[in-house]
Amino acid sequence: MTDLTRRQAGLGIAALGLGAALAAPAIAQTRAAAARIGVVQPETAPNTVMWRRFAELARERTGGAVDLQIFPAGQLGGERENAEGMRLGSIQGADSTLAALSQWVPEGQIFDMPFIFRDWDHVDKVVNGPIGERYKGLYRAQGFEVPAFFTYGARHLVSRTPILQVSDIRGKTMRVLQSPLHISIWRTLGANPTPIPITETYNALSTGVADLMDITKGPIETLRLFEVAPNITETGHIWAVGAIVFSQQYWQRLSPANQQAMTRTSLEMAAYINKLHLEQEDAAMGRITQRGARVHKVDQAPWRDALRPIWEQEAPKFGGMASITSIVETR
Repeated sequence: MTDLTRRQAGLGIAALGLGAALAAPAIAQTRAAAARIGVVQPETAPNTVMWRRFAELARERTGGAVDLQIFPAGQLGGERENAEGMRLGSIQGADSTLAALSQWVPEGQIFDMPFIFRDWDHVDKVVNGPIGERYKGLYRAQGFEVPAFFTYGARHLVSRTPILQVSDIRGKTMRVLQSPLHISIWRTLGANPTPIPITETYNALSTGVADLMDITKGPIETLRLFEVAPNITETGHIWAVGAIVFSQQYWQRLSPANQQAMTRTSLEMAAYINKLHLEQEDAAMGRITQRGARVHKVDQAPWRDALRPIWEQEAPKFGGMASITSIVETR
């Protein structure tokens, strides 16, 4: 059992034990606070499964005062639309990559620096430690309450034709996240980066609007990307850090007791979605390879060397190399 698994188990047990204790004082806020939750992934994805469970626990622990209404499969838009909706107050919550929030909190792009993380445990120690706590304040200042971070997993390349070495990317049109850092990363390698909402990626790859994209393993199956881009290159270049996010407008309407209940539930659900993502990856890859997907394993060293200049280029935006080093050296 890894350190991450042990922490997940302990956090889950502790949060469940807190449920009864939190429910009683939270009942004081009896009027249901209906909240629209935007999820870009389909119904069967870990993100949606997590939010369905979150809604049950929130209702139970607040005596019915919190009512989370889940809208999966991009019904409320992509990640950027969800973020804009939270700032406007039309959407009360969502799960989001930190890259999608970079328009408002560019400092959060530091977590998307290529090859800054070693593995799941490393990500967990960073986001659930002092570094993560400091960044929560930056999101709060921009209208986002972030009670918990989680990990989608490592990002890999998904392409219409095989990508076996760094030079294979040159000249190709690549779907990227709507993030200045991601655009810079792939432009450095000679690609033509094009921001496209995740809900439109299947069609983009199918029609050739995009030749490739990078994404974590689970959505390759849930979004059926392997049907139109059957090549998967395991680069593991970025660990996609995500967050459970609520609108500050909504959060401030909750009673202090219900804020506490929601925070505790968010921490538990972050551990839960990490577990779901871990379980999903291997199973999903097994299924899609049986259906024609081709997995290409590559040496990370040339990719790491090619992207290392990004550290020096972007470091001034994050307070210098010391900020990057503090993450890299977290144990």
